[in-house]
Amino acid sequence: MKKSSLIRAFLSIVVVALGGVLLLKNLDIINISWDIFWGTVWAAGFVLSGLVNIFNYRNRTSWIWGLLLVAIGVLIGFNSYGIVDVSIWKVFWPVVLIAAGLAMMFNTSPKGAKRSKKLNKDSSIGNEKIACFWGEEDAVKGDYTGGSLVAIFGGVDLDLRQAKIKDGSVIEIFTFCGGVNITLPDDVIIENEVRGFLGGTDDKTLPKDSAKKTLYLKGECILGGLEIK
Repeated sequence: MKKSSLIRAFLSIVVVALGGVLLLKNLDIINISWDIFWGTVWAAGFVLSGLVNIFNYRNRTSWIWGLLLVAIGVLIGFNSYGIVDVSIWKVFWPVVLIAAGLAMMFNTSPKGAKRSKKLNKDSSIGNEKIACFWGEEDAVKGDYTGGSLVAIFGGVDLDLRQAKIKDGSVIEIFTFCGGVNITLPDDVIIENEVRGFLGGTDDKTLPKDSAKKTLYLKGECILGGLEIK
């Protein structure tokens, strides 16, 4: 199973669980404070993003930022449930500085920096882009048969203008508080089947009259956006 599918499945379970807890609280079936609820929401978000970074095969040093995000999430969760009493901001910036120093030692960019990679061959692994708390920027050359794009509190910028897109290719898209930008040549017709939930799609493509190849976009945009141009 692709990492993007695992991330979507895990995040879906977390969102459903949080929605269920919120419903039960509003119906006075359970008694839970708002501090605990929102603390759990933020803790789950940071832990999920951290795990994505830790298991990111494209950057051998992304585990540094992954461990930082997991640690922050765990600390937020422990604080919310009263297990520890530590101010997040007293430890946040010192830990960020330590992580930034380690990242510099390993010659990797901080989480806010964009990473760019040229793809010169058709690869299902290479066509899977995952961005959590950072930016992914890729320009594809050669054959392109589809892939998956995931943006969680981050952004993915995919440039396919120099790619040879196979007719009928499918790109699976998932955004959660993030954005995806896709730039296409004018010989491709877009069939957009991406669903939006508090998010949306902006299609600015202008295919020429002779365009015959079709590229299908499928997935969900939750609190995020998709721009096609």
